[in-house]
Amino acid sequence: MIQLNHVYKTFFKGKDTEVHALDDVTMKVKDGDFVTITGPSGSGKSTLMRVIEGMECADQGNCILNGIDLAKSSDKKRAEIRNQKMGIVLQDFGLFNDQTVKQNLQLPFLIAKRSIKSANIRAQEILEYLHIAELMNRKVQTLSGGQKQRVAIARGLMMDANLILADEPTGALDHKATEQLIFLLKKLNKEGKTIVVVTHDMEMARSGTKQFYMEDGKIFPL
Repeated sequence: MIQLNHVYKTFFKGKDTEVHALDDVTMKVKDGDFVTITGPSGSGKSTLMRVIEGMECADQGNCILNGIDLAKSSDKKRAEIRNQKMGIVLQDFGLFNDQTVKQNLQLPFLIAKRSIKSANIRAQEILEYLHIAELMNRKVQTLSGGQKQRVAIARGLMMDANLILADEPTGALDHKATEQLIFLLKKLNKEGKTIVVVTHDMEMARSGTKQFYMEDGKIFPL
């Protein structure tokens, strides 16, 4: 599903300082894998996720998603792939706090120019699956951290994406909510979803069927 081949990504701090965020990264994620990536802050984990998401393009090498070279795709095509083929879950949830859960879940359908009616039907299905249907009409700003994270996952599942990408999804959660999230991701993986998680949480990291460690832009299998 995902193949990274000798990927390099360099940023500049100031005029003269180079930061090698990704340094010859090669890895493969197969359909049905549950991949966890750990490493110290600044090791390149989030940059790697942004390359996989198509938000950043590699300076060298390539990232192939289901046979598509993301770097050779247009911005519009990459955005379409993100919306329809990826469920992206962020540490800060990426939700609109002043809107309801239902309105947040409608967004992927609106971007894809699909009907509100079909969005609402799908939202009801997903929220029932996640056992949070009672949150449908709640404003996001009234939810707990764990509830917000489940809503973020619900939004990622709206288009029935087979790939779930989560960057530090437990960063804002307490221990109980973290355990619930790990259980949910394992459940989704058993049902056929491919999961890629960047995390500092060792309990989450140990949940992966494939585990990697990053340091100084390099990636190592564990």
